[in-house]
Amino acid sequence: MYCICSNRSFDDILSQQRADPLPLDEMITSYTSCTSGCGSCIKALLAEAEISGLDPIAVSKLSVQEA
Repeated sequence: MYCICSNRSFDDILSQQRADPLPLDEMITSYTSCTSGCGSCIKALLAEAEISGLDPIAVSKLSVQEA
């Protein structure tokens, strides 16, 4: 998948998260432009992070806001 706001693939974003892990909310604000863009891929990106085993315990305030 691809984040249009960040002009980056999910693989790129998650690779950065693996290299320098942050809580998921911080990952979104630090490694993407979703908070200043459309944010339409946040749910899918967080799901992909969880599937990949990246910080599955963290609860994202951003995903709760979207619901």
